[in-house]
Parts: sequence; structure tokens; C-alpha cells
Amino acid sequence: MRADELLQTHTLRYGNTVLLCLTGELDLATAPLLHQALTTALAGRPRRLHLDLTALVFCDGTGLRALSQLIDTVHATHATLHLTGFHPNIHRTLTCLGAAFLWTPPPAPGLATATWPPDTAQGHDPQRD
Repeated sequence: MRADELLQTHTLRYGNTVLLCLTGELDLATAPLLHQALTTALAGRPRRLHLDLTALVFCDGTGLRALSQLIDTVHATHATLHLTGFHPNIHRTLTCLGAAFLWTPPPAPGLATATWPPDTAQGHDPQRD
């Protein structure tokens, strides 16, 4: 299989926020795709990057190294990074890397959830974020 068949990346931009979603496997063959997607996502110099790993089904040591490099790269741009939706094993590994604080847990059942993109009808101006 080709790398782009093993890992798909999807990017949504709204104002100064970027949502980057990974689907598939992050490993030696696909880590360069993550780097490429991150470079594209950061090109507009967003203030926030949300990395959604909900659909990431596999991540080996090279993939974890790529995530660690992603964290360093985003912090070097002074953007805020939030990692969301990943398997407990990946969370445990991020804890060992000292990066678990970046994890944004899903909302508890019954609580209001944020919408994507944020609601501009209530006076929210994404250009001012």
C-alpha cells in the first residue's frame, strides 16, 4: 500500500484556528505525510491548532516521534496546540513524553459541546481571535 492510502489528513481552517484530522496509521511510511500536512496547516500562521486523532488506528515509535516533533514545531510558532480523541495507549505514551497536558478530553455526556466552526451569529468575530 502507498503511504497516502495508510494515512489521510484533512484540514479545516476557520479564522485563526486550524483543525487537522488524521485517519489511518502513523508510522515510518506515513510520518512524512504528517509533516507535510502540518507545514500546510501552519502556513497561515494560525493561533490555534487542534489535532484530532480520533480516527488514528495505529501509531508506532516513529509515529510518536513525529507527534513529538509536531508538538515542538507548533510551539515554536507560538500557536496553541490541543490534541483530541485518541486511544488510551497513545495518551499513556504522551504522558511519558511529558505532553499529556495538551490532551483535550471529550465533553462529559449531557454537557454542551462546541460547534465547528464557532457560531458567528452571537457576536463572535474569528478574525479578532
